[in-house]
Amino acid sequence: MNMIRLIAWREYMENVKTKGFWAGILIFPVIFTVMYFLQTTLSNSTPTRYYIFIDQSGEYSEAVETAIEREHQRRILGEFVNYLMENRKETNLELSAAAGNNAAEQLIDNADADEVAALDEWLESGGLNFALTMASPALKEDIQPFEQPSRQFIAADLPEGIDSSAPPEEIAQALRPYLSGERKILVDSEPGDLFALILIPASVDDDISRPGIIPQPAGRPIGIQYWARNLTDSRLPDAIISSINSEIRNREYIDLGVDSQIVRDVQRTRMPISQLDPTAEIGEEAVSVADTFRQLAPIGFVYLMFISLMQSVQYLLSNTIEEKSNRIIEVLLASVTAGELMMGKLLGIGLSGLTTIAVWLFSFFLFITLYQSSQTELISQILDVILGSELIPWFVFYYFAGYALYSGVFLAIGSLCNTLKEAQAMMMPMIMIQVIPLAMMVFVVRDPDNTIVRAMSWFPLFTPYLMMNRAAADPPLVDVVGTTILLILSIVFVLWLSGKVFRMGVLRTGQPPKLTELLRLMRQGN
Repeated sequence: MNMIRLIAWREYMENVKTKGFWAGILIFPVIFTVMYFLQTTLSNSTPTRYYIFIDQSGEYSEAVETAIEREHQRRILGEFVNYLMENRKETNLELSAAAGNNAAEQLIDNADADEVAALDEWLESGGLNFALTMASPALKEDIQPFEQPSRQFIAADLPEGIDSSAPPEEIAQALRPYLSGERKILVDSEPGDLFALILIPASVDDDISRPGIIPQPAGRPIGIQYWARNLTDSRLPDAIISSINSEIRNREYIDLGVDSQIVRDVQRTRMPISQLDPTAEIGEEAVSVADTFRQLAPIGFVYLMFISLMQSVQYLLSNTIEEKSNRIIEVLLASVTAGELMMGKLLGIGLSGLTTIAVWLFSFFLFITLYQSSQTELISQILDVILGSELIPWFVFYYFAGYALYSGVFLAIGSLCNTLKEAQAMMMPMIMIQVIPLAMMVFVVRDPDNTIVRAMSWFPLFTPYLMMNRAAADPPLVDVVGTTILLILSIVFVLWLSGKVFRMGVLRTGQPPKLTELLRLMRQGN
């Protein structure tokens, strides 16, 4: 046992002393941090979009202006909700009942539940000025005042020499150089890029689609013409067509003698739903946001398990091949048995894997502690909920079980190969096996007791991933006990089998043996 401990410590120190080990560990939190800041920066740095609007019908100018204003107010509402989440006095995922009695919390809940209805209420109540007055009692003292986001869509004048009453095809042809970026438009005497052209022909009402009427091919662009190179930013056309369709329906209501305001009120009427957990204590059945995160948390645990296991077994594989090719392993076997060497390697590299997880969690903790924002505050609350849940013991068990199972296989592969190239070809099937449960993660969370999922959970190579994925759904006891017993027996068998392969392969040179040759050598070893 003392030899195993010494070998394990040697393997651990050999890894943690290398620059590559720390580079491999730190690259994950660095990439996460960079991606977070990139997404935050890019979402807040969208340039101003200049557009030209021509309404030859003379009927939809107000609807388009309303659509663009609503899009701007939607951004203000979103930014203000984030401002509230970041600066409110009390934030707790579990305080769902208290949240309903607070006006600021109610605004946040409404925005999360139905952004359209929340925006309508926001506009009807007076917008930002009213919201600031309403939310002021819930805000912390000595905070920065709220800054409105700049407008992202600004109307530009039609360039000189282009007649707005000309046929639509002539207008579009004249504006092509501006839309393609070859020429600049002037906005307040400053040159700018034309983002889009919104052109409503005089005969646009002829293209209105109604139920029961099959549209005929027109051989021309029908309806509203939206010209733009950037078709991925669909906020402007979506807002415009939504507003114009609403205007058309209002006119239909008037023609039919229906009060459009009554229709809007009816459309905004909704029934709340209370999600209740039958397994919770009496009086605590209400499902909170925290409970929802608990249900989704296993996906994150499975990802963490996969990345950490793959990194650990990679170290195990490369260390074994390196020592074998450098003949170091022959010196070690002169002092210890092959079994002691194998177990020492497994324990040492396992400690390296735990070090990796510890560094990742510490880096994550530093990030959410040093960088204060509404998003990191929410992440911190989610982390507190997850760490306080019953999922941690599941993760610890399945992480060690998965490592013991897969490390034995990869160590046997490393003992049979002389180069990493040979090992990569042999390890690929094992990697693909682990990809299968990863590809099923979202489906497993939605239907954890599906017959196929339950059956696959009994396959030992899938068990750590699938059972971890099902942990939050309280899987049947027969699955938990049965798969655990089968997994432990499989680990014992794999380590015993890997030990035999390790003893035979660690001193072997030349090409890796084929499967038939390996089976023959193992029978001779008996």
